[in-house]
Amino acid sequence: MSIPVQSYLIAIAAGIIDEAEIGSSNIWILAEPEFIEASLAELEDLPKAMAVANSYLIPYAWGPYKIIVLPPSFPVGGMENPLLTFASPSIIVGDKSSVSVANHELAHSWSGNLVTNMNWNNFWLNEGFTVFIERKITKLLIADQKQANLTYKIAATVGNSTMVTSMNGYGMSNSFSSLTPNAGTRNPDDAFSEVPYEKGF
Repeated sequence: MSIPVQSYLIAIAAGIIDEAEIGSSNIWILAEPEFIEASLAELEDLPKAMAVANSYLIPYAWGPYKIIVLPPSFPVGGMENPLLTFASPSIIVGDKSSVSVANHELAHSWSGNLVTNMNWNNFWLNEGFTVFIERKITKLLIADQKQANLTYKIAATVGNSTMVTSMNGYGMSNSFSSLTPNAGTRNPDDAFSEVPYEKGF
């Protein structure tokens, strides 16, 4: 790997894993053998998302794009490790309704992997821009302009609602409701919510 990355982006996957390319797109799906076909079918539009991202942003810099669909014990939706995005099997539902998670992790190839925040007080720089790019990719993939705009607005409205719920939970004057939370002596994970994603967006 020739591009330097932050240490939080390094991860290792081990197990009985199959790998298959989507067409001849240089986009690869990895999964346990019994899940590879379903994963390929669910994520078959990733080459289109990559093409849209490449035209909207600068060209993808990392070589082959690979996404691994992990066992159910993987605790998050996805993680944007360069060269091998980690994804929860919960995004493989059979109707492509959770493909936005894959688009989000793909968007991290630019915001978060090439350019990221210097410290966790500014985590919103990573996730806020990525949510913007994810939604832009999703919007540009929809040919019908009216449907594209509606999809974009619905995603933003739902995201805003979850953000407000998080902020109400913390309290509106709590630092964790701001874009730049101050964890102080508390566990920084306590500040993790939809706020950096949606307020950043």
